[in-house]
Amino acid sequence: MKRKLTDKQRMALLVTGITAAVYVSLKYILPLVIPFLLAYWVALLVRPAARWLHKKFWLKEGVWASLLVTALSAACLAGVYYLGELFLEQLFQAARRLPLYVRYLCGWLDELCCRCDEGFGLDRGTSMDFIYDQCQNMMENAGSQAGAYVMGNSMGILKWLVKGGAVFAIVSIGSVLMVSSMDRIWKYRSTSVFRQEIAAITECLGRIGKAFFRTQLLIMGLTCLICSVGLYFLGNPYAVLLGMLIGLLDALPVFGTGTVFIPWIIFSVFSRNFAYGAGLTAIYILCYFLREILEARLMGGHMGIAPLEMLISMYIGLALFGVTGFILGPFAFMVIRELVELYREKH
Repeated sequence: MKRKLTDKQRMALLVTGITAAVYVSLKYILPLVIPFLLAYWVALLVRPAARWLHKKFWLKEGVWASLLVTALSAACLAGVYYLGELFLEQLFQAARRLPLYVRYLCGWLDELCCRCDEGFGLDRGTSMDFIYDQCQNMMENAGSQAGAYVMGNSMGILKWLVKGGAVFAIVSIGSVLMVSSMDRIWKYRSTSVFRQEIAAITECLGRIGKAFFRTQLLIMGLTCLICSVGLYFLGNPYAVLLGMLIGLLDALPVFGTGTVFIPWIIFSVFSRNFAYGAGLTAIYILCYFLREILEARLMGGHMGIAPLEMLISMYIGLALFGVTGFILGPFAFMVIRELVELYREKH
């Protein structure tokens, strides 16, 4: 006699099956469709303007879409070129002044090591000789491995650049084609046998993605601006370079502005540069409260996930997908929850 499954057993099978399907989709399918997802989002961005221009003028919607995508791509490339040029200019400026910084660091280390020698009762210069020996060994090892590292990774960098250019071309061309095919895509979504699942997933991801990425991009941009302006008024010659690096570092889940500012503030205090340390402290506090306030106000309840659930999903995502799991983990949790609720209401 065949025994029926209990409600708990059916729920366990449902959660297990959906979790396995989401894992396979994120692990193996998502990397293949990322360019087309980006193309779809670009198409959604330019389609309203393309339709309006098509109604006002005689050119077809696809022609206007291609012109808009070309203008958007040119603006993005121009912005990247300008910021990259400014970034490299300040990087080369820092490289030219590197010997000055090395001499300053050596003087600071010499003073610190002399204090350590006096405190521990060692001969004067013992700590400094030890540090010099270790640095010399590190430089010799780095010099011997630098050539092999560059030769071994040059092809990888070239492949990455070619792949990035191909993805950019696919996104640009695909977005133009999708503008013309948007009605057909939406019709397929509404008539597909998986229309309920597609609607649930897209609504969930759209809501979360819009809140998450909009918030993170805004916070990253404002952090770059605040750090660059603050460092400029402090007289730092690499304000734009450091502001961009700190803003990008703040966008990473593990790091934050404190990764740079806290050691920098401590170093300024030990160097008796209290005014500079106070300025850095003000910039750090402003960036910290900016993130706390904007994340709470802009994201609000859009994520629909408790802090403990967020932490657990981020850790599991890190273990399964690597660094990108910090973002994919909460998204996977939300998709699993939406699909489980959908099928539970259905059956």
